[in-house]
Amino acid sequence: MNLAKADFSSGDAKGNVERLRAENARLIALLETHGIDWRAAAPSVVAREPAPETELSRLSTEDKVALFRRLFRGRTDVYAARRSVHQR
Repeated sequence: MNLAKADFSSGDAKGNVERLRAENARLIALLETHGIDWRAAAPSVVAREPAPETELSRLSTEDKVALFRRLFRGRTDVYAARRSVHQR
């Protein structure tokens, strides 16, 4: 069955649900026939510890700006040829 071409506009919601369940059952059987594990792994619950205070969080605003400028230094000899401002 090609679901892309299925008629979902007919208003027959129960029929659509049944067709989808049958398609799911067929696909699950196909996966199991080929030995493919299709079940989602149970999510592991990990207790998170509070993040330790980093050196960056202890920096002042000026120090953070200086660090940013050092890390992302651009070319000072290149300028924009034109600036356009779009007004609405």
